[in-house]
Amino acid sequence: MDEMHEKSDAQLLRGYAQHGDEAAFREIVTRHTDLVYSVAVRCVNSPDLACDIAQSVFTDLSSKARPLAEKLAEDASLVGWLYRSTRFAALNQLRSDHRRLSHERQAMEQLLSDSETAPGWDRIRPVLDEAMDNLSDEDRDALLLRYFKNHAFRDVGLALGLSDDAAQKRVSRAVERLREFFNKRGITVGASGLVVVISANAVQAAPVGLAVAISTAAAITGTTIATTATATAIKTIAMTTLQKTIIGATLAAAVGTGVYEARQTATFHAQVQTLQQQQAPLTEQIQQLRQERDDATSRVAQLTSEVERLNQGASEVIKLRGEVARLRNVPATQASQKAGRSGISQSDSATGNGNVSQLTQEATQLWQSGRYAEAISKFESALKVDPNNSIAWNGLGWASFNSGKPAEAEQAFQKVIESEPEHPAALNGLGQLYLSQKKYAEAEPYLLKASPTASAAWFGLARLYLLQDKFEEAEKWAQAIDDSGQGSEFSRAMLKAAKDKKVSNALRLGIEPK
Repeated sequence: MDEMHEKSDAQLLRGYAQHGDEAAFREIVTRHTDLVYSVAVRCVNSPDLACDIAQSVFTDLSSKARPLAEKLAEDASLVGWLYRSTRFAALNQLRSDHRRLSHERQAMEQLLSDSETAPGWDRIRPVLDEAMDNLSDEDRDALLLRYFKNHAFRDVGLALGLSDDAAQKRVSRAVERLREFFNKRGITVGASGLVVVISANAVQAAPVGLAVAISTAAAITGTTIATTATATAIKTIAMTTLQKTIIGATLAAAVGTGVYEARQTATFHAQVQTLQQQQAPLTEQIQQLRQERDDATSRVAQLTSEVERLNQGASEVIKLRGEVARLRNVPATQASQKAGRSGISQSDSATGNGNVSQLTQEATQLWQSGRYAEAISKFESALKVDPNNSIAWNGLGWASFNSGKPAEAEQAFQKVIESEPEHPAALNGLGQLYLSQKKYAEAEPYLLKASPTASAAWFGLARLYLLQDKFEEAEKWAQAIDDSGQGSEFSRAMLKAAKDKKVSNALRLGIEPK
């Protein structure tokens, strides 16, 4: 079974088409039933009808397995094909049987009440699939793999034949286009908020036993698709209990048997009671999932707050180092005043030091207010006056880092470390820069070297080790944060993940480099 999990969709479909491997087809059904069912239920708003559509989609996949397998690349995914087929089947069903769908939906609404979702999802849900249809096939496939199937960027790139970075860029582009579509519809939502809402709500669990029923029906189709008798059997399997009951009720009306109708009514009541009994544990599961979703949303918000706090901590370090440099310049200024015959005027010396100090202070204030381009210009002006000023170089590194200029940031931090190898802010900055680029091996030594005096590096080390599943090392640094009194909900979530030796999807979204 592990061997099946490791194979791509294209390899599994090819095995089924060429060798009749039913286990391979069952793996495809198990892997994608939730996605197909969720798309169908959003389109038709009826769980029973969504089950029928899911069966017809996988039955169609079974009959088209051979020509489709020949077109797919070795590591290709079927999510795009399944998504388009589900939408097509759902829209056809709505066009051809709108009146029946309305009656079924009313019946189901009396039995099962819809679970409450986040206000954002209530607005996004009705137009999500229309927005997905407006994307290109490449962007839609990337988005489905990342947020509907929760695949890592590496797996997305492998399925689409792209590098990790290219896959990440394609997903970001698709999210932005999706967000623009919602903005045109009057639904204002940020990219990060849209990702959280889609990840938490877009795919829901299909009814128990649906995957088994689909596999059985599709297997019958694949082996005897050519005969009329099998086609009739498939139609019978695909029918829901409600459809069979309607047919039976029609026959009963034709014969005019009142007794039969009474028995059918009793049967309906029994089914309603059974479904109501089954609803109780499902309601508990829905409440638990809703709580987990709320926790994930809260943790993402805490992560954002934590990042802002760390940035403020870094700015405080720059302030303190600027003050230290100013105090160090006091003896130098006094010495220059006593050495008037050295050829350097007292006013020139004082003016030079004053200009550098003033420029770095102004640049730091600009950086703290998020005006990174202006801060970079000020730091560069200070370096023209004093090319060896480590405060200006360090500030230039952080401003470049925040404005998305990794090469300039790396050069600036290296310049500081060349003159001051133990400079904590520069060591931490270079480590955080490498961490953001997923250069974990390069980031680790700089963060470790900064850790004795820069507590901001502890957060970086905890993230670094969690991302590599090095839970013992991650626990050490997360515990240090908690013991120091600097702990937060986010750091405690990292500590819990390290102790449990398991990183949840919500936490991984928070710590994974963007």
